Amino acid sequence: MEKERKKQFSLTLLTRVLLGVLVVVSIGIFANSVMRYNVLLEEQRELEEQLEAYREMKEELQELLDSGEDYDVIVRIAKEKWGLQFPDEEIFYKD
Repeated sequence: MEKERKKQFSLTLLTRVLLGVLVVVSIGIFANSVMRYNVLLEEQRELEEQLEAYREMKEELQELLDSGEDYDVIVRIAKEKWGLQFPDEEIFYKD
């Protein structure tokens, strides 16, 4: 009878230890998920700010196009104000 009681006690202890480990691992995974979520929220905010800036730039460029300005003037303004360039254009810098 004593052996059965010891066996039952050790099985209960093992179950408690396993449950404890499971709880600790679950808390760790949850904390990691919360931190990752916060990082993604900050990244989303930054991307939305960039998107808004690009929308404003697009509106200004569209206004320039609609204004009837000369094409060369529009290209010069776009290069000076926003640093835009043509895809096949090569730029050389002199120190």
